[in-house]
Amino acid sequence: MLLRFSFENFRSFKNKTTLKMLATTQRTLNDVLIRKGKHRILPSAVLYGANASGKSSVILAMQTFRTIVLSGSISNDKSVKQYLELYPFLHDDNTDPIIFEIEFIDGGHRFVYGFTVSVEPLKRNGKRCILEEHLDLFISKTPIKLFHRSKDNITIGRDKYPLKLLEYKDDSELAKLVNTMVNNIDEEVLFLTSGFKSTISKTVSDRIIGYISEKVHPIMNLSDELHNTDNTAVINDKFYEAIIKAADFGPQQIKWRLAEKEENKYSKRLVSSYRGVNIRSEFIESVGTIRLLHFADKLKQCFSEGSVLLIDEMDNAIHPEIIKGIIALFSNPEANKNGAQIVFTSHNPVYMDHDLLRRDQILFTEKDLDTYISTIHSLGDFGSVSVRNDQSLMRNYFKGRYGRLPYIDFETVLALGLED
Repeated sequence: MLLRFSFENFRSFKNKTTLKMLATTQRTLNDVLIRKGKHRILPSAVLYGANASGKSSVILAMQTFRTIVLSGSISNDKSVKQYLELYPFLHDDNTDPIIFEIEFIDGGHRFVYGFTVSVEPLKRNGKRCILEEHLDLFISKTPIKLFHRSKDNITIGRDKYPLKLLEYKDDSELAKLVNTMVNNIDEEVLFLTSGFKSTISKTVSDRIIGYISEKVHPIMNLSDELHNTDNTAVINDKFYEAIIKAADFGPQQIKWRLAEKEENKYSKRLVSSYRGVNIRSEFIESVGTIRLLHFADKLKQCFSEGSVLLIDEMDNAIHPEIIKGIIALFSNPEANKNGAQIVFTSHNPVYMDHDLLRRDQILFTEKDLDTYISTIHSLGDFGSVSVRNDQSLMRNYFKGRYGRLPYIDFETVLALGLED
């Protein structure tokens, strides 16, 4: 389960910013929380904010972090190069590094993993580099170092428990390995995916990479997986049939069609069938229907694996009552047995409901008008006086009590435009 994700100096977020999924001390709706040992974890969160306030950047930060980890380098993937080149805080001459860090629970262990990337290329070789990287394991409430990598050095945890987890009986053998690795540090390659995996502990490395790869799914566009391919291998799935029947889309059948792409990789697209005629679903179905079924594909995987979905504008073109039902599903311990989580951005305040979400599940991004710096805060940060259970959260939101609302004087804009 995701406990938090922190990032710094990324797009409009100059200062350290944290997406928190650990519950606060709020007592209401405690039954919706995911319980893992002593941890009380939020199953969902919705992120509000004006256009260009930074909502999408939160999802993109996670996507960038994940892409770097799966690539194993800051230079192998073209999209990573673009993220690092274009997205550091651009509104002043700041040359602070970009920082990413994730904290999560996997297999009963609580890990913290993160790394720091330089913004200014090194003068001697013109390349960006990894300035720092670390992996910690929590023992009770105390973080214990598994490894720490600086620009010119590597240290491996020598405490008893880390050695046991790394399957070393003592640290004498580690000392020899570390000396060798320090002399072969690649400034653009993650230590987690290279030296640590190949030399220290493939088991631990695979656990961290596996969690980030298989359990963390940032999605900027739900329809990105549509492909224009022709193949007759139709996938029958009771889960999708049940959703289609419940949503009452019409008499047609809607199926996933398996399409073979290059290098034996497969993708899926939706086809609609009526009276023996198959048509690509995007030609005849509404945008909302397509988005809902693409989301259903992710939803099934999420609940099956106990993973976390981070979706930009999940409710775009989907009726808010359906989104409410999805939120309620994540909040139901009987249905959400594997600890699945969801974070999504939205402009629709209808989810600001005391009976649907806790105050610490309702988040806001806000950008300072003078510095252009974005920040995140939760409804719980305003205190019980400002956020009372007998008041309408939506009404207070539109009164601007939880942050500045977007406003454009369109009459003035139009008048100026007509003067041209």
